[in-house]
Amino acid sequence: MRLIGKWMQLAALGILPIAIGLQLIFDDPHANTSELERPGQEVFGFGVDGLLISMIFGACLFMLGRFMEGFSRE
Repeated sequence: MRLIGKWMQLAALGILPIAIGLQLIFDDPHANTSELERPGQEVFGFGVDGLLISMIFGACLFMLGRFMEGFSRE
């Protein structure tokens, strides 16, 4: 149980950097047709909303892993 919690924490720490990397890789500023549209959102569908969701998911996963690791020590 402690090992699962530790792996959940490590996975949560890697989610946001991976999401940022995906957004940077698939960002195409030349495909932007409107000044109001964020570039790269239509290319991969991973814009600011995807980064926000991955950040919230990573934070929740980290807290859940921390709780699991803490409860397994008792």
